[in-house]
Amino acid sequence: MKLSLNWLKDYVDIDRSPQDLAYLLTMRGLEVEGIEALGQSLHGMVAAKILAFKKHPGADRLFVCQVDSGNDQVPVVCAAPNLKKGAMVAMALPGTELPGGTVVKESIIRGERSMGMLLAEDEMGLTDDHTGIMILPDNLEPGAELVSVLPLTDHILDISLTPNRSDCASVIGIAREVAASTGQKVRLPEIKYKEKGPPIEDITSVTVNDTGGCPRYAAGMIQGVELKPSPFWIRYRLYTSEIRAINNVVDVSNYVLLEMGQPLHTFDFDRLGGHRIIISRAKDGDVFTTLDGQNRILNRGHLMICDAEGPVALAGIMGGMNSEIYANSKDILIESACFDPITIRRGSKALGLSTEASYRFERGIDIEGVIRALRRSLMLISSLAGGVVNKGIIDVYPKPHSPPLIDLRVNKTNDLLGTSISKENMISYLDALEMEVRDVDDNRLQVKPPTFRVDITREVDLVEEIARMEGYENIQVTYPSIKLSEEIESPADSLQEKVRGIMTGLGFSEIITYSFVSHDSADMLRAGADSRLRAFVELKNPLTIEQAVMRTSLVPGLLDTAKENIARGEKDLKLFEWGKIFLKNDSGPLPHEKPFLAGIMTGLYRPKEWYENARLTDFYDIKGAVEVLFRSLGIKDVSFKANKPEPGYHPRFSCGILLADSYVGCLGQAAPDVIERYDLKTESAYLFEVDIEALLENMSRRPVKFEPFSNYPAVIRDLSIIVDREIESGVICDIIQREGNGLVEWVKLFDLYEGKKTGPDKKTLSFRIIYRSKEGTLDGDTVNSLHEKIIDVLRQETGGSLG
Repeated sequence: MKLSLNWLKDYVDIDRSPQDLAYLLTMRGLEVEGIEALGQSLHGMVAAKILAFKKHPGADRLFVCQVDSGNDQVPVVCAAPNLKKGAMVAMALPGTELPGGTVVKESIIRGERSMGMLLAEDEMGLTDDHTGIMILPDNLEPGAELVSVLPLTDHILDISLTPNRSDCASVIGIAREVAASTGQKVRLPEIKYKEKGPPIEDITSVTVNDTGGCPRYAAGMIQGVELKPSPFWIRYRLYTSEIRAINNVVDVSNYVLLEMGQPLHTFDFDRLGGHRIIISRAKDGDVFTTLDGQNRILNRGHLMICDAEGPVALAGIMGGMNSEIYANSKDILIESACFDPITIRRGSKALGLSTEASYRFERGIDIEGVIRALRRSLMLISSLAGGVVNKGIIDVYPKPHSPPLIDLRVNKTNDLLGTSISKENMISYLDALEMEVRDVDDNRLQVKPPTFRVDITREVDLVEEIARMEGYENIQVTYPSIKLSEEIESPADSLQEKVRGIMTGLGFSEIITYSFVSHDSADMLRAGADSRLRAFVELKNPLTIEQAVMRTSLVPGLLDTAKENIARGEKDLKLFEWGKIFLKNDSGPLPHEKPFLAGIMTGLYRPKEWYENARLTDFYDIKGAVEVLFRSLGIKDVSFKANKPEPGYHPRFSCGILLADSYVGCLGQAAPDVIERYDLKTESAYLFEVDIEALLENMSRRPVKFEPFSNYPAVIRDLSIIVDREIESGVICDIIQREGNGLVEWVKLFDLYEGKKTGPDKKTLSFRIIYRSKEGTLDGDTVNSLHEKIIDVLRQETGGSLG
């Protein structure tokens, strides 16, 4: 917000420099981002009187003026259309540097001598008006320096307002803050005018069909106005506030908006169908042309100001082309209303249209200031545009506003602020802010905020006001007393830190996704009707349809993240997330929260290098990552078993993760139709999920210890066995480890054969077994005997034969 210091001084006495005032406001929570000095380059510009003027003999559009500059009578060549004999005007003497950097010089223009320059307002940097030279008050003396006789030097404060301080989006609002902080009183403008026109109720009416969207609507009228440019003082203040001047009627509405924070709107009364106002909602698909000439497509959320024939304004946002003030307007209806902030905010966002009015209505305005602003505009318009003010005003206010009564505890305030402010000081601070305060007891005050403070609804809001008035710079820095927690870190927290280090060491990147998902997330994974993935917890106030329920799996978040990355060219992904899932709890109001770990791999596992070819990620890469994770956590008795696939997984290339025969998770390839549904644009994706609760229940709590390597040599044996195709290699590995009497150090599948030699129902698996003892060197007979025993057990338990 741009604020003129001269304008501010109309309402409160200020004896501080602009810099000190900026610091004071900033320490009260109204951050001043910059200070701009105006009028500093007007030195050398003086008041001059036009004694006479005539047409330039050598140019049709120029005039030669005889001007009294105070010290002398000099000729000046000028092209302004508003020259008038006897007028006092602004003049730059030779040698004067204009705000744009141009230096005025004595010169010969088309053969006529010119000893200066008569100035327009824009040439002086005062406004953007270049329609003619600036006409000054007649009581000035020729030669008087303008900066000494007119209030043209000013400072503009650029104030950044927080969204809750809508009361400060006006000059008077800032004046209240200055007055409260300096012990001054605010001088509100005196409002006086005569009502000589017929009663307004006899001419027009207002009907509010939506009192929720429009809790108060007031209207006043002036008949027989004359539209013309506003006087300089209004145009100057609008210009410094970055609002374009239009005419004396529209400028007044903008002036009052800046002065009091109450948006107004002026209608050409003769263009209102039926000469009446109706407030109601738009219909979906309605089209309305706003003052900027744009056709706006409306919906039922938009509140409209209508006449008897249709909409004439978007309530609280912008007027319409069909009722705007134009050059021949005579009778004016002025709207001053209070609209529901949520209605205006939604309507403005839906159209992508923000205005000075919507900015204030969206944040909330003073509902009790509606009439005061209306009367102020009636006074200013009648004084600047003439006309007759109609008797009375229309005020539709069915449910008068009642400010809240808030209890403020003195000790609670000081505890929150870390201060020792007395109750008496708190009362004086609140009084200065125009709040009604009742002293209840030694520790409690009852406070009623003024209606212009729509942001104050709770005790903590009052605590903030006490802090602002005390001055943030005066509140000492204190540190909270922190006691070391005696609670032992939970196993889940400890495990999470370990897992994060291991996964990042494996090249995975951690992600955090939203806990809110759509109902479709279960359908996307092909979850059955009785699947836990459909045990949704419904949100009462979802942000969007896509975030209507709590997630029941981390997989949708992983797949969505992979989709976003792949769409942006990042196809080789290794991502993981540690987070909670939320399952509906039929036995209580709160859902069951379960921590899960999940990960995804896509694209290339190894890129092409000069020494090797590229390789795509496969099932064994994701399985290997999970194996490394468990091994790094010191979990040894983990196994992988084919089972009924979890929703979203490939029926053939997936398996369960078991710990001590307890199911703790799953891994495998994402089903092709799931990849298609998520539009991943990748050949395959591999996932894993681990139920942390199940993992903690079944994993050993013993710390991981280093086991020394054996100093004795190993004995290597290879074994090939022909078995049914349904037999898993892991089953054979488990048998070999179990029957090895502690001497099998390592067993690995190194070959698989399926073909004509074995038949359609058989396969040959080849294993390498390493035997080693930690107590001594193994002899050949011991190894051979143990090896034969293992072969015999394999034959018995698998039905296989040596290959």
